[in-house]
Amino acid sequence: TNSKDYLKSSKKDINNDNKAVLIGNVDFNIPLKAINPAIIELKDIKSASQRPITFNELTHTKIEIEKISDLIKANKWVIQIYMGKDASENNLKNIDSPKILHIATHGFFLTDLDLKYRKRAFGVDMELAAENPLLRSGLLFAGCVNSFSSNISYSGVFENGILYAYEAMNLNLDDTDLLALSACETGLGEIKNGEGVYGLQRAFIVAGVKNLLMSLWKIDDQATQELMTEFYAQLVKNKQISEAFSIAQKKLKEKYQSPYYWGSFVLIGN
Repeated sequence: TNSKDYLKSSKKDINNDNKAVLIGNVDFNIPLKAINPAIIELKDIKSASQRPITFNELTHTKIEIEKISDLIKANKWVIQIYMGKDASENNLKNIDSPKILHIATHGFFLTDLDLKYRKRAFGVDMELAAENPLLRSGLLFAGCVNSFSSNISYSGVFENGILYAYEAMNLNLDDTDLLALSACETGLGEIKNGEGVYGLQRAFIVAGVKNLLMSLWKIDDQATQELMTEFYAQLVKNKQISEAFSIAQKKLKEKYQSPYYWGSFVLIGN
């Protein structure tokens, strides 16, 4: 049906049954040049007086990644962790079909109002986003804050730290059983039309992911950490993905009565 079918048939068998990649505690504010030394920075003197944009670090994701790593390592999994400046778009694009991929970061979705009243957001022109809905949603990685600054522009070939759903379709995730998007605002609250979720969902399914765990609204830091830790604790007991997720939600519900804390995540796939 597409060129990926040929790649699957010609690809050598690789045993990824016990390989996991964990990405979190992203350094959003690091200069892009520190990640991509070859790029050229072009500073705009006229805009230099503008207040620089910064992102708050998701420090809770460091604890989340470390706890999940300890759980999986105890079951003899091969773990690859990317945090800080290493939690980059470059490194994500270079991974090769881990069995489990866990990404803890910010997500975004451009609403209809964004398209109508803004010229540019998240590094993309609104005219292009209006034509292609897969440019309206994505995930943020190391150095992404530079794409929001009007003080500096760049030349050369480089990744801007923003993974759009359009780009996510080309990731090599054909043998990935589970992708957990532990990301605030994956759908940015746009549950009415669902396009925020739809954009990322479609992209990662096309990339090959068999099961996708993602949030429908802005999530509580502490509760999310507890939910994810319990989810992986159940998963390493050889539970099915859906069963492990159900148990984790029920345990969290015992502690937090409101669905806000335990109901934001949904599991999509087979």
